[in-house]
Amino acid sequence: MWNIPIVTPLLGYLMKLCYIIFKNYGLALIIFTLITKLITVPFQVKQQKNTARMAKFQPQLKKLQNKYGNNKEKYQEEMMKLYTEEGINPMGSCLPMIITMVFLFAIIGVIYAPLKYVSNIGGNSFSMTSTTSQNITDAENLVKDTIIIANAMGDKTYVQLTEDEKEDIFKDKVLEEGAKINGFTLKSSSKNLDDALKNVEQVFSEYYPDDKDFTKFLLDKKKLSSQLYTRPQLLMFKISDNGYGEMFNVIDDKINKELERVDYTFFGIPLSEMPSWTSLYLLIPVSSFLFQLILTFISQRYQKKNNPTANTNMGGMNLVLYIMPLFSFYIAFKFPVGLGLYWTLTSFYSLIQTVVLNKIYTPEKVEAMAERDAKKKKKKKGFYQRALEMQQNQMGANSTEKQIDDDTDEERKLTKAERKQAELKRLQEARRRMAEKYGDEYNED
Repeated sequence: MWNIPIVTPLLGYLMKLCYIIFKNYGLALIIFTLITKLITVPFQVKQQKNTARMAKFQPQLKKLQNKYGNNKEKYQEEMMKLYTEEGINPMGSCLPMIITMVFLFAIIGVIYAPLKYVSNIGGNSFSMTSTTSQNITDAENLVKDTIIIANAMGDKTYVQLTEDEKEDIFKDKVLEEGAKINGFTLKSSSKNLDDALKNVEQVFSEYYPDDKDFTKFLLDKKKLSSQLYTRPQLLMFKISDNGYGEMFNVIDDKINKELERVDYTFFGIPLSEMPSWTSLYLLIPVSSFLFQLILTFISQRYQKKNNPTANTNMGGMNLVLYIMPLFSFYIAFKFPVGLGLYWTLTSFYSLIQTVVLNKIYTPEKVEAMAERDAKKKKKKKGFYQRALEMQQNQMGANSTEKQIDDDTDEERKLTKAERKQAELKRLQEARRRMAEKYGDEYNED
């Protein structure tokens, strides 16, 4: 869902460039988020212009609605004509919004995969090789599979397990029953279960055979939130920061080296840390909530100011708007500080962007810009206007064809002399129209 072809890799390259310059993920994230917000500014301006035009257009639509009442067909026809005459595309606000949303999903894809887009595992080339990409995927699956086995082991260490228990845990329990962890039933996501189990067995037998702390760490909700199971690369940094990164040597020893090399911090704060009610990391989700709340208030204020004729009875929509600050807090609280920092920065930059754009592009200025655009569109018709005209022409053509068919049916009922007379009249009518068109004198004789 978060990996948008072409867009995500391009943004990933930008993120890596920021990291190469600043050598710190936190600083790179600040600059990366700022650049991506600046890229969306033209789309925001276009959306504001189109919204201003549509606001000015509403009274005319209201008149049509009152005039034609329940005659929806006629109302739609007149509305289409009005759109064509004014050069307005009613879907004009949708395209910038869709582009912005696609952009946001692509950015999240980069933030969720710091190892893939910031590390040197793939070399300095634009894209990673298929082998490297598969190794990272295998490492992500190893994390999930190891947690499943750790959950099945319970309080025992690997060396305390009998051969029958190993068989039960490493195969039957995972294959047939799965394992319930924090309310989720997880099963191996690796394509080859036997290979996956061998990899996990190697982790426990070679690296942590009698380490109880390792299994306790894997099942500690405060350290490894269940939300991280769907964001394994974020979880991998947490595992490395706690000294267990060598488990990834089973897949590729480069992965552990890169996890240790990448400075995944922000002013000394490990971005793999989880916020809690008793830690200073709580400031991240609180800041994310406050910035999003202020953004909601300011956005609504400008919306009412710029479009006073808009329907103010939007209780359901307002409720959704106020849910966003709570959602921002939830995301920043349930995931590591790195992801929370991104959400906080996004809310902060969006707040600044909203204020600055509304100060620069006042309703009067936006309206003037919209009027200029409207004149240009009238001279050069856009796709929507051309589509409307084609539809109208098609309707006219169908009507003409129907008339011709009707005329033909009538002619079949005539005698040979009457049909000849009808054809003569049609020919004379065509000559008369041609004469009128070119300003010639027409005489039926």
